Amino acid sequence: MTVEKSCGAVVFRGERDNPEYLLILNRKGAAAGHWGFPKGHVEGDETEHETAVREIFEETGLEVEFMEGFRQVTTYMPKPEVVKDVVYFLARAVTDMVALQAAEVADYKWCGYSEALKLLSYDNRILKEANQYLNG
Repeated sequence: MTVEKSCGAVVFRGERDNPEYLLILNRKGAAAGHWGFPKGHVEGDETEHETAVREIFEETGLEVEFMEGFRQVTTYMPKPEVVKDVVYFLARAVTDMVALQAAEVADYKWCGYSEALKLLSYDNRILKEANQYLNG
């Protein structure tokens, strides 16, 4: 059994009580055509946070700062012999000038909680946890 690991974040802007969340429309792989959060594979001896920062910047051009204490993991099997763990953090966008990585990301959208929940294909639980954390 092969175990893969990716890291990313639920990125938001604005105030904690009325955030806008960043969703990206994936262009490649199993997630192609689906809205989700920026994330990607851990490279070398990167930490989870380093991977998330790199992937968010590569895919969106955004710099972020993490909200302490939020870490959620989702696990699934993309193939019969592969288990994939995806670690999500919660991060506030330091800037909101998005520059997409065209090869991997088709589009992006800043949206409120209700709209984000409707658009997301897979990570609804992660968004719910993040929203509860911000409004907790």
